[in-house]
Amino acid sequence: MSVVGRLRDVLPPPLTIEPSSVLMRVLDIVALEAEAAHEDLERVRQTHWIRTTSRVEEAEKLGALLDIPRLEGEGLELYRERLLAMAVARLHGATGAREIRRFVYDYLNAAEKALDATLVAGLQGTGFDEAFTPSGDRPAFRPLELAENPIRRRVSTTLATRRNRTPYLLRWTETNKGLEETFVEIDLRGIFGGRTAVPVLVNITTGELIGFRDVLRFGQRLQIRLAEGAKPIDRIATAMLDGNDVTDRAFSVAGFKLGVPFQTSQIQSATRLPRLVRGPNEWIFLSVAHFDVKGLNRAFLAIADAKLYEGAFDETAFNDSLFPSGELAWISMEWDETEPAVFEVRVPRSTVVEPAVAVAAEAPHAVIERGLTDSLRRLHAAGVRSAVRFEPFVERQRQEETFTLPFVVLDPERAPAGTDAASVGGRYGETRLGFTRFE
Repeated sequence: MSVVGRLRDVLPPPLTIEPSSVLMRVLDIVALEAEAAHEDLERVRQTHWIRTTSRVEEAEKLGALLDIPRLEGEGLELYRERLLAMAVARLHGATGAREIRRFVYDYLNAAEKALDATLVAGLQGTGFDEAFTPSGDRPAFRPLELAENPIRRRVSTTLATRRNRTPYLLRWTETNKGLEETFVEIDLRGIFGGRTAVPVLVNITTGELIGFRDVLRFGQRLQIRLAEGAKPIDRIATAMLDGNDVTDRAFSVAGFKLGVPFQTSQIQSATRLPRLVRGPNEWIFLSVAHFDVKGLNRAFLAIADAKLYEGAFDETAFNDSLFPSGELAWISMEWDETEPAVFEVRVPRSTVVEPAVAVAAEAPHAVIERGLTDSLRRLHAAGVRSAVRFEPFVERQRQEETFTLPFVVLDPERAPAGTDAASVGGRYGETRLGFTRFE
């Protein structure tokens, strides 16, 4: 009922029987002002709830109560949905994996409905549990993924700072900062002059050795990787030389010690990649001579002991030093490391369908990406780092470049030719003193 109707009901009927009377006209004016005041009061009342507020300024004031500022370019609808999702997440603690998953699902799902858009393919119509975890006999398609302690690919920065050029007896330390031990994969390349003979890498910390029984010519590339189909715990290795399988020429040794020649019984039947235990691992590069491998003047006949270093003034002892050998190999090492105290939300960004916006305006999906990143930065336990990765649709075609010399280079094997001499018994008057053997 209108304000005029309520006033008419409280007055005597003779005064309100004529709508065009002076009294009724006065009541119309009073009622109009009263209705305007009621509308203002109703609007003020609605500003106390994020669902009913109609102005972004009031929404910002509500967000300030939760310390959730509005991001640049974020309209009322998107800001409203983010506030609601974050409020629910905070009420549930927002420190566990399930609460984080719930927030991501609620925010993206509500944003799609508010924009009438498709931001994550397959999210609409998908339940919360199904959005993250496949169930039943359905295909293992997960629109969203939360990875705790994600695996990162690490590269040896110590070798990289040397441009991966490695001399004999080079020692360096690699630190595994992950939650568990892992293994290294190795990339070796030959140096000009055939100087890369029987390259050997040793993890002194674990006493594990891996090597290659051959000479790498200039431009040749040897890749030692985890064998296809092998379990990481077994660490079975495969060696590829310019695309050709040469695993039979690779070898590994367990229980290796510097200065102690390894025995045939220590050579493992299947070549295994060396481990990288948690914490610092000390490594050394050697070049060890093998029978039937033409490495004369390029490989060393003895296993270096722990005291032997490349000679350097004022740093190494005279009797425990070798003259610098120069660059003997190009080496790179990589491994997978489980990063601690980190969770990563992975959102596929393959196809985005959203309403058209002005040319100068920012795309809605870009605003939502920024809002998701900022929100997860606020919704995690102390000491834990969050990350958001938007995975675009990518088609990959493997390609590998190789370099082969257009001519054959044979490294000469040089050694003293020796002198043939015959000795005869001494006979007076027949043989000379310098060429006589007396018996």
